[in-house]
Amino acid sequence: MEIRLPENMHLNRLNESILTIEVHPDRVAFSLSNPDNEEDSYYHSISGTDLSDAFSQFQNAYFDNVFFACSFKKVQIINYLSIFTFVPAILFEEEDEEEYTQFLFTSASGKILHQYLQKQAVILLHELPQNIYDFFKRTFVDAQFMHWTALFITHCHKEPSVVAGNCMFISKQEQAIYILCFSQDNLLLCNQFECKKDHDAAYYVLYIWKQLQFDQQKDFVYIADTTPVLLEELKRYIAHIAPLQIPSLLVYES
Repeated sequence: MEIRLPENMHLNRLNESILTIEVHPDRVAFSLSNPDNEEDSYYHSISGTDLSDAFSQFQNAYFDNVFFACSFKKVQIINYLSIFTFVPAILFEEEDEEEYTQFLFTSASGKILHQYLQKQAVILLHELPQNIYDFFKRTFVDAQFMHWTALFITHCHKEPSVVAGNCMFISKQEQAIYILCFSQDNLLLCNQFECKKDHDAAYYVLYIWKQLQFDQQKDFVYIADTTPVLLEELKRYIAHIAPLQIPSLLVYES
């Protein structure tokens, strides 16, 4: 599979770019972005019947395109898969990470990875299929592995409204919805729910809103990648709804 980069993206300048590879349930995507020049960017998605098929196609693309062998400024592997959880940092022992994950997810059988979220004082555990992890680890020696929720939390935590009171952040994607809740700078909840329909997404949002006892008239919800149907459904019950801008390139800051 030959991939043609834009003419302005020269091989001898890719050392200035960040290579980001996304692992989704049914596709593998990658992007090239120059943090100093927004025009130097490219995004390509490879879909398959399932993740195994998409990853096989990505491997073929890797070996068919010489630009993957360049020395990039940074390589980050972003995991969008649904097996992830949080452990308070004070309780975490690295040798127990598989036990934590397998206790919560009986289907977990791959490589367990962890990230320390310093501001929230929690460890984020997530799983990648072993063959995918092994390929990326030997191919991109200095690659950073992270779960998308870590990027989501880090980005939203910078919003001024986080310190003001209760707020919810939502990112609706093709197959799932991510919901993140803060109360005066404290992380209350971060979870992913698989859903395709907007009405199902609205149900998860409103159920969590009720369980956390957020105020319909005072508290805020910020939503990214929304649809008119989901937005109108939420406006029936929540007074303060605002758009959430998530940059196309999110770089994890450990």
